[in-house]
Amino acid sequence: KPSQGECKVVGRVCCDSTGKMNASSVVLEGSIDVSYGKRVSVDLRALDKYSLFPGQIVALEGTNPTGRKFIPTKILDAVPLKTRAISPDKTSNCIRSLWTLHLSR
Repeated sequence: KPSQGECKVVGRVCCDSTGKMNASSVVLEGSIDVSYGKRVSVDLRALDKYSLFPGQIVALEGTNPTGRKFIPTKILDAVPLKTRAISPDKTSNCIRSLWTLHLSR
């Protein structure tokens, strides 16, 4: 959708041609659920630096004035997931249960 104002989008980085991906061949593919897998070209000129690879899932902030080319001003950082500490007792019980399950087969 065209957007004159800043918006945030999430999608998979793809290449619009065969061969190596470069700054002018980057497209962003949306999810099947939200955008029916549609793709939009990405104009990376407004970014000072970036590192992208095909298949990477990214969140971008920027504009899409014509609906044909997204112009990101920022690549949003990933939020680290919180990890839950497991006590040694629970870990050993889990391993013991898995080992018992394996032996019973």
